[in-house]
Amino acid sequence: MSPALSALLCLGLCLGHRIRAQEDELPKPSLRAENGSLGPLGRRVTFRCRGSPGAAEYFLEKYVGSEFQRIDSELSQEDEVEFSIPRMTLNDAGTYFCYYRTASFWSELSDPLELVVTGRYPSPSLSAWPSSTVAPGQAVILQCHSQLPQDQCVLYKDGAQVTQAPAQPRARGSQASFTIPAVNSTHGGMYRCYSFQSLYPREWSAPSDPLELRVTGTSKDPPLPHNPGNPQTLTPSPPSE
Repeated sequence: MSPALSALLCLGLCLGHRIRAQEDELPKPSLRAENGSLGPLGRRVTFRCRGSPGAAEYFLEKYVGSEFQRIDSELSQEDEVEFSIPRMTLNDAGTYFCYYRTASFWSELSDPLELVVTGRYPSPSLSAWPSSTVAPGQAVILQCHSQLPQDQCVLYKDGAQVTQAPAQPRARGSQASFTIPAVNSTHGGMYRCYSFQSLYPREWSAPSDPLELRVTGTSKDPPLPHNPGNPQTLTPSPPSE
């Protein structure tokens, strides 16, 4: 059988499997990275794809350019399997999906997982103005400063992304400012920031050192009269359940 005919046959079979999978409504798989979607350079990244106990084989794919690239597959009848990148590189950043098959049918793709590589650039610094200890109702500005001319900064709180903002040029590097106009108890926590170039949105710096924001006491002080650096405003986060 010629390679061209084999490819056409495979395409037809795969399309047929996809159609039958939709008819049978196999449970849609889910894909997550064990330690979150940020992968430090040189570190191991572990994915977990959860499907169905009736599965026979799982697949991990990456969207590259305009096509899907097979990364790995695993024969398993379990409802969850593990895939790993032994050592994270710049080429490993990207958009990942997983899916599975049973003896007769194929599931649809999972929702995409965006994997970002960190450690591409030196750590920025994160500071709070006027102080990292604030009373309820006061305003505070978190300033992420990079020694490099980066044009984007991302702010994380307790391991979860809060917001992203453009960075402004400075005499030495660049800086983004994030304002909380009226602090409440939900804003307390541990903050870090990352910087990167918008031309390479999945290649971030190493994280800043952590900054703990403490909300304590009471205040009748008015809001800050001046917000330096064209800051990005953070909306209050909802109370935790």
